[in-house]
Amino acid sequence: MATTALLIDWRPAYLNGSRRATSLLLSPLGAATVLDTLRDQARGAGAQAVFVLTTFECDAAYADAIRALAPDATVLASNRFEELLESLEPSDWLLFLDTRHFPAGKFAARLRAEEAQRSALSIHLVHLRRECDGTQERVLCDEELHVRRIQRLYDGVTHLELAGVCAALVSATAARYLREAELVCLAHLRARLSACGVPCRDIPAPCRELDLMQRAELLALNASAVLAATGGRLRPPFEERGPGIWVGPGCDLHRTSRLYGPVIIHQNVRIGPQAVVIGPAVLAAGAHVDQRGLVVQSLVGCGAHVTAGAAVVHDVLAPGANGDRQRSAHDGVEPGSPACSAPVVDLHPGNGHDSPAAGTRGRAGSARLKRAFDFVVAACGLAALAPLLALVALLVKLTSRGPAFFGHLREGRGGKVFRCWKYRTMVDDAHVQQRALYQANAVDGPQFKLPNDPRVIWLGHWLRTTNIDELPQLVNVVRGEMSLIGPRPSPFRENQICVPWRNARLSVRPGITGLWQVCRHERSAGDFHQWIWFDTLYVRHWSLGLDMRILLATFLTLGGRWSVPLTWMIPGRKLQQRAVPASGWAPPQTTLAAAPPARSP
Repeated sequence: MATTALLIDWRPAYLNGSRRATSLLLSPLGAATVLDTLRDQARGAGAQAVFVLTTFECDAAYADAIRALAPDATVLASNRFEELLESLEPSDWLLFLDTRHFPAGKFAARLRAEEAQRSALSIHLVHLRRECDGTQERVLCDEELHVRRIQRLYDGVTHLELAGVCAALVSATAARYLREAELVCLAHLRARLSACGVPCRDIPAPCRELDLMQRAELLALNASAVLAATGGRLRPPFEERGPGIWVGPGCDLHRTSRLYGPVIIHQNVRIGPQAVVIGPAVLAAGAHVDQRGLVVQSLVGCGAHVTAGAAVVHDVLAPGANGDRQRSAHDGVEPGSPACSAPVVDLHPGNGHDSPAAGTRGRAGSARLKRAFDFVVAACGLAALAPLLALVALLVKLTSRGPAFFGHLREGRGGKVFRCWKYRTMVDDAHVQQRALYQANAVDGPQFKLPNDPRVIWLGHWLRTTNIDELPQLVNVVRGEMSLIGPRPSPFRENQICVPWRNARLSVRPGITGLWQVCRHERSAGDFHQWIWFDTLYVRHWSLGLDMRILLATFLTLGGRWSVPLTWMIPGRKLQQRAVPASGWAPPQTTLAAAPPARSP
């Protein structure tokens, strides 16, 4: 069983007019090229051979440029695809990678032939369409246009709409259904295979949709690649000439030129006197920036020429082209403080989620320490309480029909769904009866609570009163799905009520106990606004000290049986929204948008 990679290449309009062979695959990407990056990802997915499919008429100069970058890659005309198929065994696989919808992120392990063989005859890495704020609302009206209901749809949960396909893994047998026109459009390829009855599976791509046919998207991708590459240490032949300034061999940088990182300069680049380069920027091989030239957060292609006194600002300069737009007083770009920044694409989503404020080294270290503390305490707790846990499980099993444990689906950090474990305190079909009991709900907001819930078994009342029913969540803490301290884990149904609140509380791991549990008032009313306010306060003011105070207050109040003043948890000077009265709680009067959607532990 072998895998063959097919890289689909495009030539966008903004690269036309170049005196050199050019395409998306030949474009620089940080310290490498798009071709190098995709070829490495294809190798990581198990590909033994690499072919290039073009969507444009290619000539000998283009084929030579591809071979110069990747001697093992072969340019394949689409009308010769059948010849390639004839050379493959029925058990072989084809990996299609679309340069236009660049498959950023680490996806190689998810598109391996071994995985596809176990699940389907084709796997598609798809981009889902996303709203700017991650949600949209739908208003349902009756025949008289009276509002009956408002539905809120969340990206990736209740709103799933295909925006594009960036990669596909197809068996050689299934690929025989494909026609020539469907090879360069993976959305059409996916539709064709589905129409032919080929078992398919879609995997959401790990980053937002990119369309490199748009100049700004290629610029944004390069900005992310530069930031990622210069954040570590580049390999030779690049050498660091200054903070974030990486230079290749054969470059001539005039001593009066000024470079503000992060900047990656490929080989044989010349930068003239008094020229200024402001990052994130990439200068490809053979580029020239003449005297007093200005490059601001741009991509300068191979052999491109920025003439004397000209400015390239937030732009892509095609290979071999001249950047000759003269600067004027209206440009208003000051070296060291760019007018604006290029948009950034997260090449490795998930990195930084362990830090309460991405990019803050101290808080990132605190987050790792919090995770280590959670693991050690939870593991020790499970070991010490093992006899009690086993005894309670036996009692639940013997006194009522059904399993001893109940695992409910909750949303964790980043909206990832996990099974939150508790001892079963209700009858086995309690979730089926809940809808019928909604009219008697004793609390506001999305939560549900009854003072004398008929579904609770007799042992369940004692387990809930003593909070022993929560002890199995120590398993979730050990697995990294929960923390000891954090917002209460809630299902999607409860989290969808308020968008900023959802974004804030899902930026951290949910906890067994938290600020709301030890500080809340009006427990009988179950005030939903208190819940929102305490959760957002926790995310805003998170620290190891706050976690330790919450943990101590949980023990002193026997699991939150009575409340403690909020000022004992968060000093009054740190409460930025408003002064807090002696009671410890004040109805929030600021907008929820003030709650930071920052990534937290």
